[in-house]
Amino acid sequence: MQRSEVTKLVGMIDLNYRGFVKDTDSFVNGWQKALANYDYQTIEERLKKLMAMEQFQYQPPTLPFLVKDVPTIDEQKRNANFYFSCNICGRLFQMESEYEKHFSRCSSIRYVIKQAKKYFGKDISSSKRELYEMSDDEFNARYIKLIRHIHEHTENDYEKQLMEHIINPPSAEDAKRFLKGAVV
Repeated sequence: MQRSEVTKLVGMIDLNYRGFVKDTDSFVNGWQKALANYDYQTIEERLKKLMAMEQFQYQPPTLPFLVKDVPTIDEQKRNANFYFSCNICGRLFQMESEYEKHFSRCSSIRYVIKQAKKYFGKDISSSKRELYEMSDDEFNARYIKLIRHIHEHTENDYEKQLMEHIINPPSAEDAKRFLKGAVV
């Protein structure tokens, strides 16, 4: 972002929050350093939205709050080549089929790690890479083995029935009833 653009943002703050900006040059210098890697229009839009919020009627949003979750110019360029993002690990994908395959494995790995700790008292989070690199057949075999173990040892009826449905998939109607909370 150019200095003149930062000056416009500071001007917006000074206009809307009289007396808040005491030393314009210092304010602009500080914001210039922090906003150098951000797109002016993106930040201006965010500032306008924040200023319209009730919580910012008497004092402006802080700089960290202003840039929170706003990608830098470099991040925007990098992300422009990707269309799908895994909300578990943050990995980016261009093709939906790659994303779906990854997301299925990623969520299964998260579940395996959680259940290994719960049922075996083992922290296998350091083995994530190994779990990702396994062939589908090997991973699925280990996953089903874990599901069978949970099915045999859980005292939670809902969890037991859920594991049963993974081991022996139900009819579509039974699955709908189960998901609506009815015991099948």
